[in-house]
Amino acid sequence: MRKKKRASRLVLLLFVVYLVILVWIILFKLQLSISELDYNRSVNLIPFYYSNSVGTKFHLKEVLENVFVFVPFGIYLSMLKGKLQFWKKAALIFTSSLALETAQYILAVGSSDITDIITNTIGGILGIGSYHLIVKILRNRERADNAIIVLATIVTVLLISGIVFIFMLN
Repeated sequence: MRKKKRASRLVLLLFVVYLVILVWIILFKLQLSISELDYNRSVNLIPFYYSNSVGTKFHLKEVLENVFVFVPFGIYLSMLKGKLQFWKKAALIFTSSLALETAQYILAVGSSDITDIITNTIGGILGIGSYHLIVKILRNRERADNAIIVLATIVTVLLISGIVFIFMLN
């Protein structure tokens, strides 16, 4: 039981680190200084419409980035709140994405976009599905959690090391 409690604490810590990085990506656009941010306040309520596109109406790269960045959210949520119903997890992901887009608008640090909310939510749902697939493949929730914890710890350490390296260069 003690080992399980320690694992839960580590998952929570990894999730918090992920959330901090997620906020840095979404609100601060990976900038190292607040003064480097482009101040922009706009709202787009038309899904998958990009008004500033020149000859392109669909930005696949941006869509995939938004999906990808929220996959860990669904995985961590499934690990921390495994007994929570699927729709409640999806609602938490949607609400978190909506809160981040709203914060972007309030802080005037980017365009608040319905497409981002949709793609972020899809990413989180893919994370939930990925977690359940990993559990099914490994045939054991505890084994799946341990494998994910090891992988997430490695990725988090590498990511933080990269961020620290970037800060040191500036």
